Amino acid sequence: MVESGKEFIMENVLSLRKKMTQRQLDDEMEKIGEFLQSNGATQAGPIVTVTFSIETKNEEPLLDMEILVPMDKELELSGDYVFKPLFRVTNAVYARHKGNPADLQRTYNEMLLFIQENDLQQITVGYNVLINEPMPGLTIDDMIIDVYIGINPNLL
Repeated sequence: MVESGKEFIMENVLSLRKKMTQRQLDDEMEKIGEFLQSNGATQAGPIVTVTFSIETKNEEPLLDMEILVPMDKELELSGDYVFKPLFRVTNAVYARHKGNPADLQRTYNEMLLFIQENDLQQITVGYNVLINEPMPGLTIDDMIIDVYIGINPNLL
């Protein structure tokens, strides 16, 4: 079910944006975990992923992505990592995806149809909030991903 007028907020966010393959994405997630641990920080909420575009390189999808990780404290970040003291998506259309992430496009299609049918104007990409991450006892089909898409609040 798609809902509107939602908000999503995170504080003390580590951000990494780069082009990467799925395997590189998995490696980067692992590196972020190691970075937090070595700097005495912990993840303070769900990880958010954003895909800006997809291109093909050497017959493999190359994703222009951002990974956002809320931390329990402020950290000095450098290199590829950027610190965002506050991250907020407001006036968003929201839907919860339950199941295999391979079917996530279906949830996006429902959201885009809702936006179109209600004469709304999309102003952000979709933000995927990983509510539960794969762990022992859970399969990829047990995943829950909340999706937020920012909508123009102006009525024109």
